[in-house]
Amino acid sequence: MRVLAMAKAFHRASGAPFPFSAPMADALFHSALADADMLCLVQDAEGSARGVIVAEARPHRFTPVKMAFELIFWIDPEHRGRHAGAMLDAYETWARHRGCAFIHMVGLGGDPLTSRLYERCGYQAAERHFMKSL
Repeated sequence: MRVLAMAKAFHRASGAPFPFSAPMADALFHSALADADMLCLVQDAEGSARGVIVAEARPHRFTPVKMAFELIFWIDPEHRGRHAGAMLDAYETWARHRGCAFIHMVGLGGDPLTSRLYERCGYQAAERHFMKSL
């Protein structure tokens, strides 16, 4: 339940113009626990889940290069900073073990703090996503 609550907070913070679906998020988490090419990493602080990364490892759609793609990365605001680097390190280690040549992260809404974190950890901006309601 705690991971679902974090997924809902992630969705709310993203500003996505579509509703959150707890059953779909739950299915994603269960898939990530069952599939070796998926990751569900939960960060524990003070005996409670305070952060989560869900990712998948697969070939890029335009090349046979295997990449790790982050699907959700959330840390409760009061636990950010001290845990983000450790979570990224664990994600990168998993991606290397899955044979990934690259790792992909998304920054919601161009948050400068997130951008600085990723750059400090060696990530380079590769593209920017735009979305429009139809």
